[in-house]
Amino acid sequence: MTYKYFFGSDNRSIPYLNTLIDNYDSIKVVTTEPRNTGRGRKILNNPVEDYCRSNNVECTYFSNSKYYDDMDFGICVSFGSIFSNDFLNKHPSIFNIHLSILPNLVGPSPVETTILNGDTLFGYTIFKIVNEVDKGPILFKNQIDIVNNYSSNVYEELSENFKINFNSIDFNSSLKDQVGEVTRSYKFTKNDYLISKEDTLINAKNKIKAFDVLGPAFIKYDSKIIKIHKYTENNSNFTYELKDGLLYLDEITPEGKKRMKANDYMRGLQ
Repeated sequence: MTYKYFFGSDNRSIPYLNTLIDNYDSIKVVTTEPRNTGRGRKILNNPVEDYCRSNNVECTYFSNSKYYDDMDFGICVSFGSIFSNDFLNKHPSIFNIHLSILPNLVGPSPVETTILNGDTLFGYTIFKIVNEVDKGPILFKNQIDIVNNYSSNVYEELSENFKINFNSIDFNSSLKDQVGEVTRSYKFTKNDYLISKEDTLINAKNKIKAFDVLGPAFIKYDSKIIKIHKYTENNSNFTYELKDGLLYLDEITPEGKKRMKANDYMRGLQ
């Protein structure tokens, strides 16, 4: 008996795993081992392992030294490990779901980069994983316009589109080479999430939307860190002056407090 394998390790993986479970009876999940996280360095399972344990789905830890001789094909989404050349040679039918239309925006953050660029046209590419990062031949791709382009909504819309189109994807069909100019996305750091007074309104709003999942974006206000989850166009008593105008804050997490409406925070300061 052969199985469809799923490789994933964070919350962004789970909607795609759900689609596979809905369509196949024989699924095996491979994820990363628990790691020390947070200030207390507690050892925690990743979201995919927690999901599998809660839903009675078989789940094992990844190692490049393993050989899965019962694999029909594998699907990889937001996986926290890198496949070695030897592993890929032993498992030639693993496909990655990359959230851009390749070769545009190869790398770790295509959704966030698209938002920072001010675009609303997103997409995903299913391609065969090869030894070069994001360079494999393409099985399937689809592009959609998402006007509400907070990253959390974009991730949700893309995974839903994959679910809708899943039955039309033939994982045994012929592959096509990537064609076009290669552009790149990069790994962001906490400094990238900072909105400073030198930012324009457009840049600040794009940061808030782009880092909705990875961040959030934040400002330094009265020597405190204020995390910004949402902005509004004018209906807020909490404003932050930027290079070319005022940013109206809507939902925030003040330093040492829980997430709240910005207007409630300002009333508490009075």
